[in-house]
Amino acid sequence: MDSISRPLRIYSDNSAAAFMAKNNKSGSRSKHIDIKYLAIRERVEEGKVVIEHISTELMLADPLTKGMPLKNFKDHVARMGIGPMM
Repeated sequence: MDSISRPLRIYSDNSAAAFMAKNNKSGSRSKHIDIKYLAIRERVEEGKVVIEHISTELMLADPLTKGMPLKNFKDHVARMGIGPMM
């Protein structure tokens, strides 16, 4: 684990999740959040983790987690450096 640079950067295309991780605010719609997710907020406060919002277009993991139009898929694969496909 020593080879992981600190703070650990987590990229998210969910701006609400990034906001909630950075701020100690909650409302009636967020009271259901599990205790394990509150641990992330603690790590952010400790400076061990940084949550950064990025646009969906830059989220390289998307082709691995959901279906998408062929053009978007090809763009993501090209940005990953995997090589030409199809």
